[in-house]
Amino acid sequence: MKGRQGVRRHHALAGVLAGVLAVLLVAAPVAAGGTTGKTVLLGTPTSGSTLQVDVSVTSTAPVVAYEYAIQNECAFPHRSGSSYQRDDIVYWTFEVDGVPHAIMPVYLQTVPAGSSCKVFIAKNNVVVKGSTTLYTVQ
Repeated sequence: MKGRQGVRRHHALAGVLAGVLAVLLVAAPVAAGGTTGKTVLLGTPTSGSTLQVDVSVTSTAPVVAYEYAIQNECAFPHRSGSSYQRDDIVYWTFEVDGVPHAIMPVYLQTVPAGSSCKVFIAKNNVVVKGSTTLYTVQ
């Protein structure tokens, strides 16, 4: 009889674990969907310069160092080529109404005028909803 009770307990435990896993799998996308971001250009994007970008993230979870990155991608005009920059956001330097912000540099030194660019916030190689800003380099 001991053997059958052990098997029953094993099946019961497996059922409980499967239920917990199913709840976690359903809840995870909901939690991730609560995160939004914003990128604001703090100046005119000019070829040969450094552009400052105000980045902010609103999340149900605490926002911590190295969790998010700023990414800038540019396609060059009239020739094949592009520019790619990705930097971790280490310091969230100030808050506005409880929303963490950081000022991040985007390097346009080698990006020619007329380039089409986009800057956004990424988390685990996924674009944070609402964080993409499109611009053209002057």
